[in-house]
Amino acid sequence: MTMSELVWGPIMAGYLFFGGLAGGAYVVSALADLFKGEDYEALSKSGTYISLCSILVGLVLLVLDLKRFQVAPLGILNAYRRFPDSILTVGTWTITGFTAVSLVTSILWLFKGNALARKIVEIVGIALGLITTAYTGLLLAFARGATFWSSPLLPWTFVVSGTLTGLSVALFMIPVFAVFMPRLKPFLELYTEKKRFADMVGHSQKYVAVLILLELVLVIIDLATGHGHVEILLTGSILSLIFLAYLMIGLVAPLGISFYTTRMRSTTKDEYLILFSMGQYALILMGGLLLRYVILTAGQIFH
Repeated sequence: MTMSELVWGPIMAGYLFFGGLAGGAYVVSALADLFKGEDYEALSKSGTYISLCSILVGLVLLVLDLKRFQVAPLGILNAYRRFPDSILTVGTWTITGFTAVSLVTSILWLFKGNALARKIVEIVGIALGLITTAYTGLLLAFARGATFWSSPLLPWTFVVSGTLTGLSVALFMIPVFAVFMPRLKPFLELYTEKKRFADMVGHSQKYVAVLILLELVLVIIDLATGHGHVEILLTGSILSLIFLAYLMIGLVAPLGISFYTTRMRSTTKDEYLILFSMGQYALILMGGLLLRYVILTAGQIFH
């Protein structure tokens, strides 16, 4: 196992985070629209709008990190060639398609377009969203010489984490939209009716808990098998401390909040349930970013 300097830093970690979050938020929003309908309209809209914003932010971070515009402004077009022989090309086309679908869905929601057309687009978007979320892990898994990234569980971990952070941000942003963009009536109406919003948040807790447990299981299996020298995360280094922070902040604490709010739902005021859940979502988002930074950094430092 050898050590080397970092090529990818926080900016690339941000790209991985926003890319996964975008795919996860879209999948959550589309499933809510397809299976829950008008009752979860605010969640569907929130996830759709956030997915579009997140994927655009992620792409900007990617371009900034690669410094393409400084070296060869049109060089990025080469990423569309060699399909499907290159994982980079497959990813580029997938992300392009996902961005387009996310944009179309956002427009259909914003301008009250045809519901059937929107749902057809959402079905396509679910597939593209899942692939986009997985691609952030596959991009690292296909990197040569980095045994830390070679774990077959890495893409699955990113899919689960992306879905978890996507669900969290979609719920977290509902009050934000309600307060700062009151013209978007579904958000304001839902947030004003505290009981209805609390019921949505409470119902979502079981999905949050399942996703946290899945991610925790995947991480534990990776640690137990020692695949890709994951033992470096347990050596007491600064990186291992960040990894511990990810476990505690992004998984353990939110899981505890999930169990607490579920158990105490009948005796807890709606305002407190919402407040606890908002804090939980913020912790999950911080954990998702820490996870990607740890994995990205560890794979570059140790070979």
